[in-house]
Amino acid sequence: MSKYDLLITGGRVLDPANDLDEVCDIAISDGYIEKVQKEIDPSFGKSVEDWTGNWIIPGFIDTHVHVGGPRSTWDPALGHQMLALAGTTTAIDFGCIPEQIPDGLLRKGAGLNFGGIMVAIPEITIPNDHPTHDQTRHIVSDVLKRGALGIKITGGYYPFSPEITSRIFSVCNEFRAYAGYHVGTKETGSRLDGLQEVPSIIGNGRLHVAHINAYCRGSILEPDEECKQALSLLSQYEDQLVSEVHQAIPNGTQGLCDKNGEVLSDVAKNCLKLKNYEMTADGIRQAIKDGYCSVMKQTGDTVGYIKGEDALNMFEELDTNCPLSFPVNLPSSAFNLTTAKKPDGNFIVDAVATDGGSIPRNIAIDSTMALVKFGALSPLEVAIKLSYNPSKMIGLKDRGHLSEGARADITVIDPQMGKAVASYVDGDPLLKDGNILKNGGRWLVTKTGEQEAITSGLDYEILDFNSSKLYSGYKD
Repeated sequence: MSKYDLLITGGRVLDPANDLDEVCDIAISDGYIEKVQKEIDPSFGKSVEDWTGNWIIPGFIDTHVHVGGPRSTWDPALGHQMLALAGTTTAIDFGCIPEQIPDGLLRKGAGLNFGGIMVAIPEITIPNDHPTHDQTRHIVSDVLKRGALGIKITGGYYPFSPEITSRIFSVCNEFRAYAGYHVGTKETGSRLDGLQEVPSIIGNGRLHVAHINAYCRGSILEPDEECKQALSLLSQYEDQLVSEVHQAIPNGTQGLCDKNGEVLSDVAKNCLKLKNYEMTADGIRQAIKDGYCSVMKQTGDTVGYIKGEDALNMFEELDTNCPLSFPVNLPSSAFNLTTAKKPDGNFIVDAVATDGGSIPRNIAIDSTMALVKFGALSPLEVAIKLSYNPSKMIGLKDRGHLSEGARADITVIDPQMGKAVASYVDGDPLLKDGNILKNGGRWLVTKTGEQEAITSGLDYEILDFNSSKLYSGYKD
């Protein structure tokens, strides 16, 4: 008689939380792990799936994706399927409008656990760029009620003064809302100087600093020196900051220019400046003609890059309000930041994320596996960077590990291909043979957003960031 709903057999199980690295079987019932041991009797499983030769890790948790926000050339909800195909089981949108979360799950959901933090855009998602303390408290409270997990400031696009930036994050901390930051204020840029401003911004507060590699492109110092200074700062403030790195070479930015043809985005300006292009619409046009700049566009159910004449035509059709990409993320910076450790052996940068979703760079598993082949990471460290540390960052106590009683969220990796070949959420197959087997998904909200989740009709889960690494030990 069957004892378990599913047996996953024959795989190399990598579970850093339990210091486990050996071939084992995993027994699953009612969406939870019941047993992990060698050679469980296959007759005990209603269903048995053999993954001999593959690696089994806790489900990949991507702490920085984009399936929302303003997009001019694609449906951002396509990112749900793009993430699922990459082996993701849980993801956090790092800059959406709260209503986009249930909309995306209902229209294009692919079975993921999914939450998001709202991007703060003056006169669009918040009233202005100088909210008072009381206004900021209302903004954060309202965002949580609408089902978002917190707020992100994108200093490279919509910067605030240092004082207002500090105020927004301080109020997020007060509400125990998730606080995310693409660095930069009206006094610094989306570069190393913006990162170095973080301690004065947060005081004794807490913050998730996004894509550390984006501030180590050589805009101010040599890239290696920028990495050293970034790592030194993260080490010094390790009790207050969580962070991630992505490893894709292409970035994502905006080409929007003002009426005088001047580029508005600090990120796009930095990209043009790196190769001595004018920081104008004409500079972008030349960069496209030279092949340095590409445009992102939806084709069918995915998003990709177009170049040359097609890209130039789209840039003109959209009157510069066009999503661009430049090959500015340095592999050497990603390598240094991903692998750097503290004296106790723990990683300085917590996680590897994608900064992907509907942006076509969902390569976290592929690139991290490449570091294993290079000898820079061990197999267990892959699971630390992709699953275990991310689960701690956002307080998912029953994920990120394969202990008895944990949710049965699992990603299967082919070590020869260096790619995810299957995944499970709650023990149900999500990805197999290149096909997505689930739709919808589970909306991750705070207690304040529970009523909105109930109203949506979606399955939901309440996160308490008091149990997250972000707010561990934090007191007002």
